[in-house]
Amino acid sequence: MIEPVKINLLPYRETERLHKQQQFKVLMLSALIGGLALAVGAYVALGAAIGNQESRNRHLENEIGKLDQNLGEIQKLQQEKERFLAKKQKVEELQQARHRAARMLDTLNARIPADTYLTSLEAESPDTYKLSGRALNDNKIAVFMQALPAGGVFGQPELLGIQKNGSYQSFTLKARLSDASAEPEAPQTPQPTQTQEPQP
Repeated sequence: MIEPVKINLLPYRETERLHKQQQFKVLMLSALIGGLALAVGAYVALGAAIGNQESRNRHLENEIGKLDQNLGEIQKLQQEKERFLAKKQKVEELQQARHRAARMLDTLNARIPADTYLTSLEAESPDTYKLSGRALNDNKIAVFMQALPAGGVFGQPELLGIQKNGSYQSFTLKARLSDASAEPEAPQTPQPTQTQEPQP
């Protein structure tokens, strides 16, 4: 009889086991290297993102600083504008007061009758004045009181008192400014005259 051939598989199995272990180690090392590479890449990307965000933040801070500076300049301009408008208003008030005073004096000078003159003109309020003067008789005072509102500056005056003073009558009136005298009259521009050309 022919004896069967005996094959020892132990060395092959051991070699196969060592080969698989080597492959596993290679895979584990590759996975470790890949994980480290991903971690390094993520760290670099995160650092770059943080750097970009910090750069944007610095840019925003610079822009905010510029806006704050511009707002400060705008506030200064607004304050200067308010001061200018306040000065302009005062100048306009002075001009109106000057115009009103001139109209008052012109009206008093034009409306006061003969043998009558004023001794004082006192402002009790911005639109109320007390007029003191002397007249030849009561009739002159009545004429003056009737003529005064016609000037358009004063309203109807109120007689506060009359006192005999020698040959004259001392009187005191109180008159309020009329609404028409509150605003200065705008100067009227003359209308251009049209000239006709002579017919040939």
